[in-house]
Amino acid sequence: MQNRFSKIESVLVADCGSNITRVALVEVVDQAYRFVARGEAPSTLEEPYPDVTIGVINAISAIEDATGKHLLTNGKLITPQQEDGSGVDAFVASSSAAEPLRVVAAGLVRGLSGASAARASHGTYTTVLGTISLDDYGDDFPLTGEGTATQALPDSGSDLPDGFSPFTSRKDRPAIFPSDAPIPATTRVKKAKKRGLTFFKENPVRPWKERQVAKLRRLAPNVVVISGGSKGAKAESYHKLVDVVLEANRQERILAIATGENRRVSSLVFAGPREAQAQVIEQVAGQCEVFPVDTIRPTPDRENLAPLQAQLATIYQERLLPTLPGYRRLSEMSNTLITTTSDAVSLITRFLAKDVEANRVLTADLGGSNAALFYADAQKFASMVRGGFGLSFGLSNVLAETSPDLLRRWLPFEINDDELIHYALNKTLRPQILPATERELFIEGAFGREALRVLMEELDREAPSSFDYNRLIGVGGSLVNVPLWQTALLLLDGLQPTGASESGLVELDLDSTMLMAAAGSLAALNPNAAAYLFRYDCLHRLGAVVVVQGNGTPGAAAARVRLLKSDGRLKEAVVPYGSIALLNLRADEQATLEIQLENPFRIGGSHPGALVSTAEGTYISGGALGLIIDARGRPINFASNQEDRIAQVADWYNVYREALKQAEHEGSEDFAPNSGPAQPSQPTTGLLPSGATTEPATLRETKKRGFSLGRRR
Repeated sequence: MQNRFSKIESVLVADCGSNITRVALVEVVDQAYRFVARGEAPSTLEEPYPDVTIGVINAISAIEDATGKHLLTNGKLITPQQEDGSGVDAFVASSSAAEPLRVVAAGLVRGLSGASAARASHGTYTTVLGTISLDDYGDDFPLTGEGTATQALPDSGSDLPDGFSPFTSRKDRPAIFPSDAPIPATTRVKKAKKRGLTFFKENPVRPWKERQVAKLRRLAPNVVVISGGSKGAKAESYHKLVDVVLEANRQERILAIATGENRRVSSLVFAGPREAQAQVIEQVAGQCEVFPVDTIRPTPDRENLAPLQAQLATIYQERLLPTLPGYRRLSEMSNTLITTTSDAVSLITRFLAKDVEANRVLTADLGGSNAALFYADAQKFASMVRGGFGLSFGLSNVLAETSPDLLRRWLPFEINDDELIHYALNKTLRPQILPATERELFIEGAFGREALRVLMEELDREAPSSFDYNRLIGVGGSLVNVPLWQTALLLLDGLQPTGASESGLVELDLDSTMLMAAAGSLAALNPNAAAYLFRYDCLHRLGAVVVVQGNGTPGAAAARVRLLKSDGRLKEAVVPYGSIALLNLRADEQATLEIQLENPFRIGGSHPGALVSTAEGTYISGGALGLIIDARGRPINFASNQEDRIAQVADWYNVYREALKQAEHEGSEDFAPNSGPAQPSQPTTGLLPSGATTEPATLRETKKRGFSLGRRR
């Protein structure tokens, strides 16, 4: 391998999460970079071990135990690799463990500029706390007897739930300034005298600026994003918003002096017209940090979110990541700049979309503290990253944005509201505890479905039309550390893909070795190594999903499926509406597929009741689960009766179990019950390409057979 990276023959790649720290060993094997082993250890972010590198060293020690390779001496990494094979040539790291960036979006018009700023803020680990705008009256609170605020009015465009949430801890602020104790007009009356008579009148509504300052101080953001306004917008409009930020910061500084506490002062990102940037910088006059970027709305009908997203990512990288305990030591170990896990995963998503023609990829990342969706095709990239929205530390926030009824619909048993709420609170307090029973596994899966649903709805709001993807990739321990069929159901239920518009197919993959973030981090050091690692060792193909759309009578036939394998074996099935079916088909097998749809059902761009089949010279392949036929409708329709709904959901969960029984009865080896992801620290050898670079199946109209789908032989 004669290139400028030839000296790097072994690398350790660390990903420091909020719960678990994972380290992967990548080495040159037979002239190619391959995954050798992975070590895991609990992340060390809090007392009694507030140093992230302790978890990294523990994970490296696990690799030493698994491989016998000597990597550490006196608790320090051996670099470069020695002649006896000990040590490694490089070390790189990423992290998702720092707290999210707290953002308030400010704009001239709440529904335009403010909403655009909120959408742009979801490019990295952020929590959008709320919006302020010139057409918004700001904050107001009912008061307690002591004069402190108890509850805020709902915020539009916020990541926080409407009204008070019992799952978000905060300290009430002392009412030192008038803006800290806003009084609604209906709350207090005062006496007025006129011609010797005393009568009462209501307080007038407080000034706009005073109310906005109160709101901003309550939210306490890291960053305020002022955005919007096309060329020629009046500078006075921006001055009002900047004044709010400066006044809120001034009051925070005074309060810090009065109480001796550390108070949070907001930085300012100005994403307005270029001609207004100099005036804003002059107005700020060094009172806070200000970062000017290109306007996010150059014209009323066009958005330009990329510059703002890049700036917020930089602020998170430079201000939030270094707050990790032990960050300095970790950065000294690393040969590259420590990046965020979301940046690493988004990079690989974009690589996959451009590496294979016609690939349109959606990656779903469910972590402990954060959750994210990344969409990429050859021309477009979009992301939705939510800090504090994962399935351990962030589970209470997921609960606050859904409801017990929405969670309950995914469970094959009866459950009351208290049990769901207690599960979320206990998981937030004890985030490292894994589900111990099947019941807990189902409950956590329900939370995962609702988290993905919320993310997908927010991502769809950013696009003029729904995202048309033909490949779905699952990432994160919440998807890997469960049975494969439950992983597939979680992705299909939470995102409810409709299949590619031209084929009705979605190819389902899982980052079972949890190397997708590692490959993205490694790309900064050695792109060749990252490409080899991703193509050969990263993705685990679960199977192809055919989505049958349309509504009908539950239990009535929706599709008649005929699967003919290359060895001549034939499999036929009738798939009723409201059900999901699984056909035996391995990833290394080729088969032709023929589906006769009943009216009014369709697949992809077919007509209702059409015959859909693989075109001549093409084929379809399966995966670890096989070929999935999803005929539950979009959106998925649930039985109205509770008893019927529980039986319906239980049937979906039992599909894989029944398919295994049938395969055993038929003496088939198509299903391998133990064909799940590789175990941590287990060396992987002799792998074929994972399918990441195969051409996606397509759908074409033919004269004789209606519509056809498949890959070229």
